Amino acid sequence: MVELKSNDQAKKLGAIATFLDIPVTVSPHKSLNSSKGVIRSRDLRCCSEEEMVEELSGVTHARRIKVRRGEDKIQTDTVVLTFDSPKPPSRICVGNLTLDVRPYVPLPMRCYKCQRYGHGKDRCKKPAAVCVRCGKGGHVERDCSADPHCVNCRGDHAASSKTCPKFLEEQAILRYKAENGGSYQQARKAVVVQIHKTISTRTFASAVKTQLRTKPAALPKDGGRSVPSAPPKRKKAQKDSPALSPHREGEAEVPAKRRAEKS
Repeated sequence: MVELKSNDQAKKLGAIATFLDIPVTVSPHKSLNSSKGVIRSRDLRCCSEEEMVEELSGVTHARRIKVRRGEDKIQTDTVVLTFDSPKPPSRICVGNLTLDVRPYVPLPMRCYKCQRYGHGKDRCKKPAAVCVRCGKGGHVERDCSADPHCVNCRGDHAASSKTCPKFLEEQAILRYKAENGGSYQQARKAVVVQIHKTISTRTFASAVKTQLRTKPAALPKDGGRSVPSAPPKRKKAQKDSPALSPHREGEAEVPAKRRAEKS
């Protein structure tokens, strides 16, 4: 795979038929040269998907989001556009309107056969289907009475839970890919590194928080019975010495016995 800076370079590379006398075929990447964005406006209700592709510059495909209401599907004001560029533009002009373009983040793909992420039921290589609720084979969800058990994270919830750590990880990968471009492998590597860094930070923070909770509380200043502090130790009396005993200059030292007689 070769990454180029301009369309002119792509055209020159596409004209190459041999490389070192070896026949080669140059073709654009299927997914890295395009991107998807979401626009939303009530004024787009009267526009068909075909008209958007014809009128909007750089748009190769348009798909309007539909929601199910009972047995009917109702069209919404949200349209997913496919652009012929690695990243979608931040804004797009539709007639007299200037609409913001948000990156399109699809839902993580989960196989309805093995309940794993990353592929669909048609491409699943598992020989038998498993229950989405308990993760075991031989029955379907509506006949399952076992406790929930996720086959992806081993948690006590169904594999279809939106709170599953594996679902949140896949969602973060797709969001990173939509906002930064690149391949799925590049986005997964960046997100997994960030997740591990966050887990380490949270673990350290929780350890510090636990340590602060278990720290002994300080004694109250008033109220309750106070414990008297030990009196300071007195220094031992030092014997009088000429260097320490006070006397006037030129006066001879008088023994203690004679001083007592004079007084």
